[in-house]
Amino acid sequence: MNNDFVLIKDNVFTKKECDSMIYQYGQKLQSAEKDGMNYNFCDLNYFEYMERLNLITKEYENTFSEISKTVSIWQLESLRFKHFKPGKGFSEWHSEHCHTFPYRVLSLQIYLSEHNCGTEFYNGDVIKSKIGRICLFPASFTHTHRGQICPQNKNRYIITGYISFVKKGDKE
Repeated sequence: MNNDFVLIKDNVFTKKECDSMIYQYGQKLQSAEKDGMNYNFCDLNYFEYMERLNLITKEYENTFSEISKTVSIWQLESLRFKHFKPGKGFSEWHSEHCHTFPYRVLSLQIYLSEHNCGTEFYNGDVIKSKIGRICLFPASFTHTHRGQICPQNKNRYIITGYISFVKKGDKE
């Protein structure tokens, strides 16, 4: 991957764990199709693997130490399980940092299924979906991206999250 500030970690979750998450969270899905999103989702108020995500976030800090030079505190929030039906995907170019979400610093993705597609960046780089893979990248316009449509026309499952700046009192 040629994008700066992208961390990709494979085998963070086993296939069995990913299948379990697909089963568990798949039963709680709400439709986002009415909002033009063409996927189903559920917000994860509880995530049993939070300790692993915290370790990956810490690894990101260690790998890209300049992020620790900010004066703000930041934390992982807004985890969401997503199911893309065959032929569907979030195919619009976008970044996660915008006027609606001005405090987002990093985007986190956990791939629960594997296909010959993934997250495509505006510069042409692609992070392929792979069972158990996590990637973290800046939420800014510098990492404008979109989801690719599965060429095998299969269901796709992913968990997304955002690392955002928070007020000092909110985290403590």
